[in-house]
Amino acid sequence: MTGRWVLTDDDVRALLAVLERCEVTESGDIFYPQVLAGLRELIPCDDMTFQLMEVSEQRVHLLEALDHGVDREVSCDDEEYDQLFWQEFWNYGGCAGPVLTGDYTTVLRDSDLWTERAYANTPMGSFLAASGIHQHKVLVPMAPYGPLDRRLLLFRDDGPDFTEREVDMLRLVRPHLAELHARRDRELRGEPNLTPRQWEILRRVATGASNIQIARSLGLSDATVRKHLENIFLRLHVMSRTEALAHVRPFLDAA
Repeated sequence: MTGRWVLTDDDVRALLAVLERCEVTESGDIFYPQVLAGLRELIPCDDMTFQLMEVSEQRVHLLEALDHGVDREVSCDDEEYDQLFWQEFWNYGGCAGPVLTGDYTTVLRDSDLWTERAYANTPMGSFLAASGIHQHKVLVPMAPYGPLDRRLLLFRDDGPDFTEREVDMLRLVRPHLAELHARRDRELRGEPNLTPRQWEILRRVATGASNIQIARSLGLSDATVRKHLENIFLRLHVMSRTEALAHVRPFLDAA
């Protein structure tokens, strides 16, 4: 059974295709711009923002997908809005909710928390109504990443609210977005892009194990271990185990 409010197989395939768009156009991007752009094609909105927030420092890092492309900034360039945001942060469940409750899985629309009239009577709702922006919003929380609060935010300035189907799509991609951010952070820190099996082998190499010992511990053949090491050397652009370990040692525990 399919219909307007039902998530279809085509929707799932489209989401998977979007999650594979992991090309970075700026060296310092906190997330993958093409993933945001693709997700915005599937869930139309005026503004889709991946946000990292240092709550104690009142600092926000943003990557926004908009009609004209992608914006990159730290915090908000609207001083009045920024001041009001932090002033009301702990009083507005839609912003501080995950931080207060520890619920980093529930995808929430503003309309799930407020009636239109009740929200219009809050300081933030009154400010936004006067500005004529962000009539509808969805918050997609993710588990904290160290000291950083992570979330995806979708805004619609006018038109209908986000549908149940669109919220379901966001529920499906939420854990994958968190993992993509962790991957992007590793890239920014210079961690090599190796497979889980290659990291397993390198951890054993670091203990001084021979190829035969590694093969026995992982249930592999000696030839398979040698092939893995060859591929590791190619990816790392090194010629030996010693060089490979020097390249990856800072990341072995985290891999």
